[in-house]
Amino acid sequence: MIELFVIKETEWLELVTESVSLEGQRYQAPRSITAKIITKQGTHSYYSVSEGDTVLFKWKGKELFRGIVFSRNPEEHGLTFTAYDMKSLVFKDDTSLYDMILKALKQTKSQTGRNYQLYSVKGKLGLRAWPDPSEVWVLETGVNITGYQYSTSINDTATKVKLRRQKDNKTYTATASDSAGISKYGVLQYVETVSDNINQAQLQQRAKVKQAQKKGVKKELKSIQAIGIPDLQSGLPVYISIPEVGVKKTYWIDTDKHEFKGSTHTMTIDVVEKNSIPDGDSS
Repeated sequence: MIELFVIKETEWLELVTESVSLEGQRYQAPRSITAKIITKQGTHSYYSVSEGDTVLFKWKGKELFRGIVFSRNPEEHGLTFTAYDMKSLVFKDDTSLYDMILKALKQTKSQTGRNYQLYSVKGKLGLRAWPDPSEVWVLETGVNITGYQYSTSINDTATKVKLRRQKDNKTYTATASDSAGISKYGVLQYVETVSDNINQAQLQQRAKVKQAQKKGVKKELKSIQAIGIPDLQSGLPVYISIPEVGVKKTYWIDTDKHEFKGSTHTMTIDVVEKNSIPDGDSS
C-alpha cells in the first residue's frame, strides 16, 4: 500500500519503507512527512536518502506528498528522515514573509468574503480559493472514530466583565454581565486594562463582546482518532457525530496527522469551530 520514492534526475528509486507519518496544520506553511526506511537487511543493501533529495509518497496509488529531505537519523539497518513540501523552501526560514501573506489573505477575506489558501501539489506552489466542498466527510463514533478527548469547564468562564482604561489621570470603566450565568454560577469576574485609544462607547462595546466570548461552559474536543481518510487535511471542514457527549456539527480541521504502516492507515485530528485567519507571528 505504501509507495515511497526518492526522485533522481533520470529515475525514481523505491525505498523499502516501514512506516510513514504525514502531518500539517491549518494556516501553517509546510506539510511534512517522517518516514522510517530500511537500508540494510543481512547482506542486502537498499536505497537510502540524503539531505536535499526529493521524495514522493503514494498511498494506494495516489500521490499524497512530494517534498525535500531536511533531516536524517541513521541507525544500524535503516534511518528515519523528515521531509517538507515545497512551501518550506519559501517560508521555512522567513516567517515574516508568511505573516505578510496571512495579512494579505485576511484583507482579501474582509473585502471579498472569500478565503484563499497556499498549497503545494506535485512540487508546485500555488494559491487557490479555500476548499469548501458541498459534501463533507463524516466522522462518527461506532463507525470510524476510535477515540477522542472531550472536556467541559468553567475555568475560563466569566459572568461579569469589567474593562478599564487610563487616560489623563482618569480611569474609565465599562462592564457587561450575564444574568443567567450569575444565577447559575455566581459572580465570576474578568477584569482587563485596555491600552487602546478608544472612547467610552467603544470601551462598552468591547466589554459586551468580551462577555459574549467568556459566557457559558467551555467545551473542548481534541485528539480525534479515526480510521484514515487521505483527503482529510488541515483546513478542511468535517462533520463530527459523537452522540455520547452531544456533539453533532461541522468543524474545521486545525491539525492532522496520518500514520501509515503496512496496509493500515489511521489518523488523529484536532478541530476548531471557525476557520478564522490568525494575526501573523506564525511559524
